[in-house]
Amino acid sequence: MRHSKSFRHWLGACALTLSAAFAGSAAAQNAAVETVVPGQLTVLFNPASPPTSFIKDGKATGMAVEIVEEIARRHNLKVEFKAHADLAGALPAVSNRQYDLAAMGLMRTPEREAVVDFSGSWYYGWFPLIVDKSAGLNGYKDLSGKTVGINKGSIQERYMLDNHPNIQLMAFPNDTAAVAALNAGKVDGVLTGSALLGETLKRFPHLTVAARTPTPYPNAFPVRKGNDSLRKALDDGLRELVKDGTYVKIFDKWHAGDALPEPMYKDYPGLEVQRAPGVASPRS
Repeated sequence: MRHSKSFRHWLGACALTLSAAFAGSAAAQNAAVETVVPGQLTVLFNPASPPTSFIKDGKATGMAVEIVEEIARRHNLKVEFKAHADLAGALPAVSNRQYDLAAMGLMRTPEREAVVDFSGSWYYGWFPLIVDKSAGLNGYKDLSGKTVGINKGSIQERYMLDNHPNIQLMAFPNDTAAVAALNAGKVDGVLTGSALLGETLKRFPHLTVAARTPTPYPNAFPVRKGNDSLRKALDDGLRELVKDGTYVKIFDKWHAGDALPEPMYKDYPGLEVQRAPGVASPRS
């Protein structure tokens, strides 16, 4: 009996030692990533931009949200998502330490890189120019002198100013408001991101795409300038998600029937092993 008690005592001691070791490892990993709240990612997200980020059943969800959640899980970090619909204010909010990063459709541009640092790419899209089918508009040439709605502070706004100065712009706080203005006849078209397109056309079948423009920059997660530990954690996490197939699973969930963005194959060599370029994902 004494041997049995000793053995149980030894097992208990081993369990405590292992538990302490794992806890110490997790704490060390948490401490290695600089965050506003230690051990937690405080994440800004757009509550009305499906399938990138939005609210469903009272919780944040979407492709960008799920990617951040998975990376946080692998780094033993908790996540708190906070809704922030103002795209123009997103980067300053990250820069001044209100949030650790933004899980929304933000492209990594040279101008934005002057304000914040960015992770590696997690998506590439294209700009759909959305118009009413009954308007008879077949592209940018038909919109000369007319008005197009855009998201204030977005790369679409910069694209329009640089490439179509003959078209008037009306800025809105988010894409949902711009589409509402189109339906109300306040604008003649809306230039938005491709992520929002499927849901928009599903909800409003009287709308159509008059032009498609490839995005010149990737979607990436912005972090405060100089926060190299968080940027590295995001980059390492993205590479792991791509390597083990998790990225493709998340992409398929939110972009069923679409092929993986071509530039992703250059950014993540080996991705073609999981799905060849140009091959569409299965529809759900």
